[in-house]
Amino acid sequence: MVHDRDELDKAFNKELFIIKNDLYYQQLEFKQNGKKELLRLDISYKPQSSLSGDTYSLRKTKDGRLVGFVADAMGKGLSAALTSMGTTRFLNYFFDELEDEGKFSFEAWIKKFIKFTKTNLMDDELLSISFLELDLKNALVHYALCGMPSLLGVSQDNELIIIKSNNPPMMNFTDAIKIDTLSTLSLCKLLCYSDGLSESFTQDDKPYAKKMRVDFLDSVCVGDFHGKVRQAIGEGDDDITYVYVHKLDFHQAFETLSMESSYEAIESALGVMSLYLKGHEVSSKCTSEIILTFSELLLNALEHGSFGVNKERKNYLIEHNMFDKEMMHLESLHKHKMITIRYGVVINENRKMFEATITDNGRGFDTKMLKNIVINAQNFNGRGFIIIKKLLDHFYFNEKGNAITIQKVLKL
Repeated sequence: MVHDRDELDKAFNKELFIIKNDLYYQQLEFKQNGKKELLRLDISYKPQSSLSGDTYSLRKTKDGRLVGFVADAMGKGLSAALTSMGTTRFLNYFFDELEDEGKFSFEAWIKKFIKFTKTNLMDDELLSISFLELDLKNALVHYALCGMPSLLGVSQDNELIIIKSNNPPMMNFTDAIKIDTLSTLSLCKLLCYSDGLSESFTQDDKPYAKKMRVDFLDSVCVGDFHGKVRQAIGEGDDDITYVYVHKLDFHQAFETLSMESSYEAIESALGVMSLYLKGHEVSSKCTSEIILTFSELLLNALEHGSFGVNKERKNYLIEHNMFDKEMMHLESLHKHKMITIRYGVVINENRKMFEATITDNGRGFDTKMLKNIVINAQNFNGRGFIIIKKLLDHFYFNEKGNAITIQKVLKL
């Protein structure tokens, strides 16, 4: 029995490895209509068992388009899992192939997959799948929904938009798929999901679909929506996958604090943040969690960013009782390098959230390494990130990896 469990765990880790997400814990900055905007795209993947019929991937093209899919294979168990793994493997392979040829086309990508399904789906097998392409440059989203639930959008005026499926589920005789286009100029949020989310039952035995729309409309961020989902349906009744897209203006009204690269400046900055949170009547529990997070992140910005000390070097210095002396020396050399904190409280009708961005002058890092948090959290070496993940509702890095944005939903 233990051997079977180990094999299932290996199979699930293999599935997670095959899934690709080029935007793990990353937000994008871009300009639209002369304004600086942010795009945050998050995926929640909660299979009911190691053999999941749900799958997804999110890719970024060389010219900056975001391409992805959410799929739900018919049935349960091994058969559905094999279909979902095959879907993920070959859609990612086709994406890489088209990118390598320098001519990625959303339509060509889907056509290649249609050809694949003709020889890989059984006669009575169905595959529900949503294909999406976000073209940030032209403010468009191209979509093909095949037997999947409606896309949900929220306009800048906070109105709910329902975009219904435009294709039947895929079968081995599917010859073509209709692709439609929607302008994103007036959109601020988009939700793409499998039916495990909408068809799970709430605690009063009602399908979540109707309340899900209200929760999505009212959510101030993806962490807020995660909390609403957990409160309504717990673990759910089926595999649950959803993509939460949030486009928002750069927070011009936020406070800005610039500090020199020194340990004394960190203490001073923590004092400023404590007073700011107290002024906004943040609870003592939330304040403690935010200050602990800031302490961890500012030390990272100082030692790894400003001082350029990597993890291996830091471990060596600590093991040889040289750390404090070396940090004091590096502080004298790099004190002039500035660390910037932008922070503020975002308020909607019935929720408020603290958000802050810490930016250093370092070289950054490849955020794709954070996939290890998802695949194998217990063996992930980024202790600081694990702590932050537990204390916060969410966090994002910029593309370079030298700035982190943190979010904490505040209790009213």
